[in-house]
Amino acid sequence: MFGRKEKLETESIIGKETEFKGTVKDKESIHIDGKVEGKIQSEGDVIVGEDAIVRANIQAKSISIRGKVVGNVTCQGKVELFPSGSLKGNIKASDLTIPEGAFFDGKCKMIASSKSEISSPD
Repeated sequence: MFGRKEKLETESIIGKETEFKGTVKDKESIHIDGKVEGKIQSEGDVIVGEDAIVRANIQAKSISIRGKVVGNVTCQGKVELFPSGSLKGNIKASDLTIPEGAFFDGKCKMIASSKSEISSPD
């Protein structure tokens, strides 16, 4: 948990000195360390690095936020904020992790994952 090093396997990287405006579409994972404005769609994971500033709606398999995101995020899996991360926007996901120190301002709608069944209470 603490001091955990995760291996980042990404196909596309938006570097620290890169600024991008528009729509980013990728069938693989995307790692963002720079600035992105617009829309991000990935069939893989989206990783927002500590120095990244993202002003975009994000749609992905899972989303990890260590930097700043302003926009709505939607994913089939997990949205994970880290202590250095901030998200101003709405979340739609099947799993959500927000640790102490992270910032979240918005609404959250939990959805059923493809692996689980949810029945309504009687």
